[in-house]
Amino acid sequence: MSESENKTPNNRTISAKGIIAVLLFLVFVVTFYFLIGQDKTELPSQLINRSAPAFSVKDLHDPSVTYTQDVFLGKITVLNVWATWCPSCYVEHPYWELHAKNKDVVVAAINYRDDRKKALKFLADRGNFFQWNLFDEKGRLGIEFGVYGAPETFLIDPLGKVRYRHVGVVDTDVFESIFVPMIERIKQEQN
Repeated sequence: MSESENKTPNNRTISAKGIIAVLLFLVFVVTFYFLIGQDKTELPSQLINRSAPAFSVKDLHDPSVTYTQDVFLGKITVLNVWATWCPSCYVEHPYWELHAKNKDVVVAAINYRDDRKKALKFLADRGNFFQWNLFDEKGRLGIEFGVYGAPETFLIDPLGKVRYRHVGVVDTDVFESIFVPMIERIKQEQN
């Protein structure tokens, strides 16, 4: 028998290219598996347990008023990043009326990369539940906070330290299951 007659489909040798392809596929599957398991609402942030970034930003409603990072001192602040171009912000906005009733926190906002007139109309039409609203027209403050988009929400303690970052809609379930226990923990630390 000749050598070519000896090779049948059942006696194929595994090539180096085949092994590499299988290994690459396995690496892809394992990586994908671990990425799916991660909570997309909790993106890592370099600011966690660090002071909020220094800033000087105008108020959305009254441009003659300027806020700095000192606005966070002395109280627990839930800081929501929103915009009129953000579809999820329309879904999230009614919940801020409920969240603002929590007397343990100041509910505030950053209007992110938006048009002032559109933002003011949005709040006039849907209600303004924020104690104050920073106007971040160019997105510079958002960059300092590490914002990827909107909505994002930060929990800031009375010392001005960022304690938590949430990406996505903060509805009643999220507020009650994530924010309220963290707020209670911060209150206990202050005592």
